[in-house]
Order: sequence, then structure tokens, then C-alpha cells
Amino acid sequence: MCQYKVLVFSLFVLTGLSSCYSTSGRKSASYYEKNQLEINTIRMLYDSLYHHQPFSIGFTDKTFKYYVMEVTTDTLRSIYNNERSEKQLFETIARFSYDTSMLKQLSTKMKEIECLWIDKASFYLDEKKDTVTFISFKSVLIDKPFVENKYYILLFLKKKLEHPYLQNRVKKGELVRINDLVYFMIGNKFR
Repeated sequence: MCQYKVLVFSLFVLTGLSSCYSTSGRKSASYYEKNQLEINTIRMLYDSLYHHQPFSIGFTDKTFKYYVMEVTTDTLRSIYNNERSEKQLFETIARFSYDTSMLKQLSTKMKEIECLWIDKASFYLDEKKDTVTFISFKSVLIDKPFVENKYYILLFLKKKLEHPYLQNRVKKGELVRINDLVYFMIGNKFR
């Protein structure tokens, strides 16, 4: 049973985790420090909207013109973007009564700091469920052909975790500690 819990957490961490370089760690820390105020605002807006109805949001292009929103209900996950399904996106926003001014602020702040995606992920450690918020913010440049894209991802914990499994991931360099509640990783998916 304990191996199952570690496996679930591993899947969370490995959902895109491949490798982590020390220069990337510095890049993520400097990004976080440079944009900390905006990131905190984004997280506050997102948490408030998420509490109303779970969703994730981000951009689908490098120009940050087209955004996508995944709305999650008990039975369905709906995905809309303003490039292909703008009408359905606005209908969904109205149906779930999201605060449109907060959504506008959220998307504007994300665009300002080139935040690609924000979402939440849950995992289990020692039979206890925990949830982290994560944002992805940039594509890692890889010069090798046939290598999939990698993305910088910041993980925000609710409380300090001192689990041996997490500490082992930090030792291996798969997670880089920025502070007690913020970690960094590189993933092959930005969402």
C-alpha cells in the first residue's frame, strides 16, 4: 500500500519530469524572484476563481494571444479556447458564473509575465491527500533534434513537506527547492 502512495506521487512528479539542470534552477529562481508579486497576485486570483469552480487556464501560443480554459466538474472536463471555440468558452464562463473581471485580471497578469499555464494537482503521501498549485512559464531550449519540448514549472505547496520521498527527489535534482513552499522542476508538458 505504501508503494502505491509513492507511485501516485511519482506519477505526479514524473508527469513531465525528465531532468533538471543547475542553470535551469537558477533561471527559475530568478524568474520567481523577479515576478514574485505578480505570481502571488495570479495565485490569489486563481485560487479565488478555482474555489468557485475548478479550472485551469493558460495560453496555446508564444504570442500569448490565444488562451485555453479547462473547466472540471464531477463528471466532465471541458476544454475551450478563444481561437476555435470562443462562443462556447464565453457560454461556459457565464454558466459557471465566473467573475469576468477577475478572469480578465488573471489572464492579463499571466500574459505580462509570460506564464503559460496555471493548474492544481493532487497527490498522496502516507495516505494523506495534498494539493499543489503549479505554473509553467517558459519552454526550455533544447538544441537536439527529435527531443520533445521541456518547460519550466514552479510548484507551490500549502505547507512545508518533509517526506523522505520528496527529499530524495530534491537530492536527485528532479525538484529544486526555491524556498520551503516553492519548488521548481522541468516537465515535458506545460499543463
